Amino acid sequence: MFKKLLNTIKTSIWLYPTLYSLFALVLSFTTTTIDQNYSNEVSNYLFGLFYTSSLLAQTVLSIIAGAFITIATFTFSTTMIVLTMYSSQFTPRVVENFLNNETTMKSFGIFLSGFIYSITSLLFINMSQSDTLIIAASVGVIYVIVGLIYFIIFIHNVSTHIQANGLILRLQDEAFSKITDYRNLIEDSNIISERVVNTIIENKKKLNLISQNDGYIQQINYSKLQRIAQKHNFILCFQKVVGQYVTTEKRIITLYYDGDQHPDQEIIREIHECIWIGNKKTETQDFSFTIQKIVEIAMKALSPGVNDPNTAIHCLKIIGVLLRDLADIESGYVVMRDENENGFVLYEAYDFEILLYDTYQQIILYGKVDAAVMIGVFKSLRFSKVNASSKNIQLINDFAINLFDKLINNGYDPLDYVRISKEYNQLIEL
Repeated sequence: MFKKLLNTIKTSIWLYPTLYSLFALVLSFTTTTIDQNYSNEVSNYLFGLFYTSSLLAQTVLSIIAGAFITIATFTFSTTMIVLTMYSSQFTPRVVENFLNNETTMKSFGIFLSGFIYSITSLLFINMSQSDTLIIAASVGVIYVIVGLIYFIIFIHNVSTHIQANGLILRLQDEAFSKITDYRNLIEDSNIISERVVNTIIENKKKLNLISQNDGYIQQINYSKLQRIAQKHNFILCFQKVVGQYVTTEKRIITLYYDGDQHPDQEIIREIHECIWIGNKKTETQDFSFTIQKIVEIAMKALSPGVNDPNTAIHCLKIIGVLLRDLADIESGYVVMRDENENGFVLYEAYDFEILLYDTYQQIILYGKVDAAVMIGVFKSLRFSKVNASSKNIQLINDFAINLFDKLINNGYDPLDYVRISKEYNQLIEL
């Protein structure tokens, strides 16, 4: 439960603003304490340039507070414009990519905390002693310089985020990172077929665990589940993958056990705590969600309102490269098991056939009238076929054959048909 709370805090858009605001309050209290109680001692270590009178400090801090609130207002307005553009030109699913960007959140934190520091420092200035020398204004000047640097970084960040190629590249990097994590998990385990699973669970009693909430499976704590399975000699079998939507009527885990090892309610509660279910998809363990975002950008580019087929073709190339890193993984069940351990975890591996369908089908539906897009689809399939296993090669060929048969009677110009046929033949012959 603590790990889930920690993950929620890390992904919150208020993390950096809250931390920086607390830092600003502490800094304000510290400088005020120094100015009121230790001014003479600190003056031995600081240049006189850092000291100002209370009256001048009040003026400077007022200017700084006004500057920070102006920058913050401009930043929030710019952010809303970017979010609106993301939703209209790309997909609403990429809005959180901008909001969760570390640079964006740190910029918000700097601007908000700078205003808080200036206001609280103004509150604590003792104007009855106008000839007193203090350092609060000098610290505020340093703070506003840092804020201006972050403002420039924020503008640069926005200018790169609103470009389609930059957004697609970042999504590609995120998807590749999650795919690498998934591959590492696969390499540390074994993949077995459903027939072998049926042999393993034969003659064992079973208990179906139903989802406690409606929503998407966001994350699964496999390591803790493995410890539970090993401790009690259970076999925990997942019939769902991260990213699927489940309801309170659906089974998510089947627990297999011997006759004398019936699980109690405490064990069942621990198992449920390892499965995080929420009202939206997340990218923590779900690379298919990131690929879905790229697919939606391609579909939006093909819409009549945007009419940007080149962006869709670029998305298809990226999709082909990402699927290439998944095409050598067989379908079945992943076995998380240590040597000489009777208890272990089984969970369903991603099915490459389902990935193919979910990735290309909607793009084909909206882009089949454009020969260049269909050529891009066959090229993308060719990329994904390079490192594919023999079974997945056959799946790609079957998918391509079915697609080409549908395109034959689509009324393309002779030249378009020749180019589509060329790409199709190169794919099949690979």
